[in-house]
Amino acid sequence: MAKESKQESGGHEHLTLFIVGAIVLAVVVAIVGPAAFGERFRPLVSAFDVGGEVFLRMLQMVVVPLVMASVMSGILGLGDVRKLGRPGAYAVSYYLSTTVLAVVTGLIVVNIVNPGRGISKELVEDARKEGEETVSHAVGRNDPRKIEWHNVTGDRTQEASVSKNISVPDGGASTIRIVIDQVGNAETAARAQVEWSADGNRFQPAVDGEFVAGTEAGVYRAAAAIPLPEEASYARVAFTPHPATDNTRSIVEAYLVPGPPSIGEIFQNLVLMLFTGNLLGSMVEINLLPLIVFSIVFGGMLTTMGERSKTISDLVVSTNDALMSFILLLMKLAPLGIFCLVAARFSKAQMDGQFLTLLKTQAWYMTTVLTGLGCHALITLPILLWVFTRRNPIEFFNQMSQAILTAFSTASSTATLPVTMECAEKRAGISRRSTEFVLPLGATINMDGTALYEAAAAIFIAQAYAIVEPTFVLTLDKQVVIAVTATLAAIGAAGIPEAGLVTMLIVLNAVGLPLELIGLILPIDWLLDRFRTAVNAFGDSVGSAIVDRSFETVN
Repeated sequence: MAKESKQESGGHEHLTLFIVGAIVLAVVVAIVGPAAFGERFRPLVSAFDVGGEVFLRMLQMVVVPLVMASVMSGILGLGDVRKLGRPGAYAVSYYLSTTVLAVVTGLIVVNIVNPGRGISKELVEDARKEGEETVSHAVGRNDPRKIEWHNVTGDRTQEASVSKNISVPDGGASTIRIVIDQVGNAETAARAQVEWSADGNRFQPAVDGEFVAGTEAGVYRAAAAIPLPEEASYARVAFTPHPATDNTRSIVEAYLVPGPPSIGEIFQNLVLMLFTGNLLGSMVEINLLPLIVFSIVFGGMLTTMGERSKTISDLVVSTNDALMSFILLLMKLAPLGIFCLVAARFSKAQMDGQFLTLLKTQAWYMTTVLTGLGCHALITLPILLWVFTRRNPIEFFNQMSQAILTAFSTASSTATLPVTMECAEKRAGISRRSTEFVLPLGATINMDGTALYEAAAAIFIAQAYAIVEPTFVLTLDKQVVIAVTATLAAIGAAGIPEAGLVTMLIVLNAVGLPLELIGLILPIDWLLDRFRTAVNAFGDSVGSAIVDRSFETVN
C-alpha cells in the first residue's frame, strides 16, 4: 500500500514538472516565434488558441456537475446537517479575514513603492482616451436602459435640434456620452448641450454639459462622460449644427450609460446572488453560488429521509467519485492544454507589440502588484496555515502546485476548481468533507488576489491622476474607502457582469477618480490577472486545510 502511494506521488511530481516545463516553453515560444517568423507565425498562434480553448472548455464542462455532486456528497458524509454550522462559520470568517489582510497588504506595498508618481502626463492622457471606450462598454453591457440617439443634420439647416426625452434609471450615477461625426470642414464648430429634468417638462442645462466639436472633418468624442445629477429623471441632448456649408453635415450620437453599482447595490447583489429563479439557467451561466445553496439544502434534506433517500444518496456519491476520476484522466492532458493556453495568449501580446514593451513602461506598477501578491501568498497565507494546522507551508505549496499552475494558465478560479479539489484531497490529504464544501464556496466568493489587486490599482491610478490634476489629494480617509470598497467588491464580483472590470470601476467611483483612467491598467491586466487567480486558488486551498480541523470536532 505504501509502495502504491509512493508511485502515485511520484506521478504527481512528474506531472507538476511537465506543467512547469510547458509554461516555460510556451513563454519562450511566444517571445522567439513572432520575432523569427513575423506574421507567418499567426496561424500557429490560432492553432494554439484552439487547443487551449478545448482544454479550458473540458475543465469548465465538469465544473457544474462536480460542484453539485461534491457539495451534496459532503453534506451526506456529515450524517447530520446541523454539523455544518461550525465549519460554515469558520469558512466565512476565514474568507473575510484573508480578504481584508490582502487589501491591507496591497495598500502598504503601493504606498511604499509609489508606482504612479513617476508616470508621464502624456501616458495618463493616452490612457484616459483608451479607457473611455472600455468604460462605456463595461457599464452599458447587457443593460436595456442603455439607449442611442442619432441626429443627422444636412447642409441646409442651422436650427437647433433636440433629441427625445430619455428616462434616467434610479439609483447610482448616470452619464451621457456624446460622439459627433463631422463630414466636411465647417467655419463654426457644432455644439451639443446635455439637459436634464426631474419631471420631464422643464429641462435645464447639465453642469459642464456642453460639448463642442472641432471645425475640421472627423469624429469628435466627449473627452469625459457628462454626469447627470442624482435628481435627474429625464435627459435629452440639444444640438446646434455648424453654419450651412456645401458638403458639410454632422451625425450625432448620444448614449445614456448607467454608472457602476453603488455599495448598497453590491450588498443587495450579494443577497440576491444566493438564490436563482432558474436552476438550469445558473448551470448554463456557471453561476455557482445559487447551485451551492441548492445543493446544501437538497443534501441536508436527504440526510433527514433515512432509508427512503438511500438510492439517490448512493447515486450522488457514485457520481462524485466518477467525476473525480474524470479529473484524474483530464490532468494527463494538462501539460499540452496549458502550453497551448499560455503560448496563445503571450504570443498575441508579443505580436501586438505589448509584451516586452509593457514590461518596461509599467515595470513599477507590475512590481507593486506582484510584490503584494507575493507577500500574501508566501507570507500571510503560510503563517495562517502553520498557526492553525501546524502543516509545513512549503510542503503544502508543493502539494497544491498543479492547481496553482493551472490557475495561472487558465486565469479562472472556476475552471481550476476541479484541479484544486483533486490536489487538495489526493495530494494534500484534506478530508473530502472539507474539499467538497469549502473549495466550491471559496472559488465563488474568496478573491484575495482580486481584492489586493484592485486596492493597489486604485492607489496607482490616484497617484497618476494627481499628476494631471494637482487639486486631487489622496487622503487617508480615501484610502480607507478604497480598502472597504475593494473588499466588498471582490466578494460581490460573482454576481456582476464583466466582474473584474466593473468591480474596479466601483472602487474608482467610490473616491471620485475618473473611470476612464482604468486605461492605465488595462494593457497589463491580462498578465496580472493570471497571478492574482493563482493567489485566489492557493488561498482557497489554505482555507480548506484550516476549516478541515473544524470538521474533526463535529464527529
